[in-house]
Amino acid sequence: MSDYNSLKRRRTCVAYNVESGDYTKTRPRQNPTTDARLHHGTTCAALELNVGGTKFQVSRTTLTENSSYFEAIFSGRWKERECVDEADNVLFLDQDPAAFEILLTYMRCGLVYLPREDLYLSKKALMLADYLGINGFLLTVKAVTVKNISRRGDYLSDEASEAAQFDSRFGSLRLAVEKEILPLCFFPAEDGLRIRVVDRTFYASKAVLTEKSGYFSRLLTSNPKDYWRDEYISGENADVMEVVLQMLTCPNSAFTTMTEKFHSVSGQNVKFRHFYVQAILTYLDKIQLPVDFRDNCVQTITHTFNA
Repeated sequence: MSDYNSLKRRRTCVAYNVESGDYTKTRPRQNPTTDARLHHGTTCAALELNVGGTKFQVSRTTLTENSSYFEAIFSGRWKERECVDEADNVLFLDQDPAAFEILLTYMRCGLVYLPREDLYLSKKALMLADYLGINGFLLTVKAVTVKNISRRGDYLSDEASEAAQFDSRFGSLRLAVEKEILPLCFFPAEDGLRIRVVDRTFYASKAVLTEKSGYFSRLLTSNPKDYWRDEYISGENADVMEVVLQMLTCPNSAFTTMTEKFHSVSGQNVKFRHFYVQAILTYLDKIQLPVDFRDNCVQTITHTFNA
């Protein structure tokens, strides 16, 4: 996330109300009865956690205050506790240690982090968070994802409301991962779009394209993850694409490019100029510009043609 301070959050317990469909945050529970049931009678006692062969030293408080899975294990509600070695005070978890380490960082300091360079590991961390019931971590991930998809700088309300919108729109976390909404959309989308036309490459702003073109708006927003694409391959004429992209961002540059193109043709061939202009106008219609903006583009093209 771009705002580092927003990642450092006070640890809270997060509950999901099935009937109302709302998330609620509460202060970490300090339950003397539950505390007494833990090994050695204290939540601060160190526990050796063996995760897929990798050992971690963790306090029971860290685990129980952030994970419904661990809270259930140490509360005595589970009858089968083969995963806990009472004698050696060791708990075994048959999961990926790298994914668990990401979640352990959150449980210790409230840092919500997923590795953008390793989407597979990010997926495993998300699924493990869901399995372990680390709801505070998932709440933030869902809230940030909704904000990114909506391309807003800030939350509309609070994280809990944003997370509820995520659940309403995408269903379960597993479905969002299977549809590749997560973890991709948790990371801010880059604004630049690389446009390849035959052997030439152009760069354009996604924000500008979606604002001014109905065609590109549908291309980049029909599916939430479409806005995260970094390349678009077009079958249009490269010279036409160059001018049209300049029309969208800087009409004066388009005027210069067209003038140079006209003068590059021997004798300023009228047929070529007519074909070139018509091709540009046709593509402008294809990408569906607002009427007023299109009219301004046509005026620029007409002025250049008659110059």
